[in-house]
Amino acid sequence: MRTFVARIILTASLLLGFTGAASATLIYAIGDPNTDLSPYPGPYATASVTLIDATHASIVFQALTGGGFTYLMGAANALDLNVGATTFSISPNPVTAATLPGFSIPSCSDGGSGNVSEFGVFNLTIDCFDGFTNAGTTFSFELTNTSGTWLSEAAVLTANSDGNFAAAHIFVCDTPCTTSGGALVTGFAGNSEGGFPPVIIPEPQTLALLGLGLLVLGLARRRG
Repeated sequence: MRTFVARIILTASLLLGFTGAASATLIYAIGDPNTDLSPYPGPYATASVTLIDATHASIVFQALTGGGFTYLMGAANALDLNVGATTFSISPNPVTAATLPGFSIPSCSDGGSGNVSEFGVFNLTIDCFDGFTNAGTTFSFELTNTSGTWLSEAAVLTANSDGNFAAAHIFVCDTPCTTSGGALVTGFAGNSEGGFPPVIIPEPQTLALLGLGLLVLGLARRRG
């Protein structure tokens, strides 16, 4: 029986290209509004972290919708993270961005460390040019740790002195959102007190191996 189970696991591991622990994705919901955003329901955006290797992580900011409103990100302090590294870099710089039809794709670059509204100081702020008509829906870039290593997705970001890992500059507009309709309001949101804890999304290999485990148990019962 042990040989039978071992053969199944070995075969499946080879098929999956399983060579060690693969990365998952850690998602931070940005749902804690400042006063300007408080009349509108959150979360307003998410910041997802996927560890590529010990010194590289993929970051994706995704704007959300809610309560009949569309949320976009842009302008100064558009995207903000407190990175768990003494020194780091981002690429590409400017970051890759996407937006809605009729809007101009924002051009964004590293703004360094800075205070973001009431959500404290972040050691990475990204500024985008410029305003509502250049606001975006999705932003992606890669972080490189140049001072050490990360053991997991949870180590890539660390809470700042106000308890925030991520924040964003949010534009609110009615759905469907158009440049002619304009923004109803603009404000900032963080993730510390919005009631939205980080969520881990397992990578496909973990899900596949979980299914394999159930298959092995089923086959073992039949052979027992």
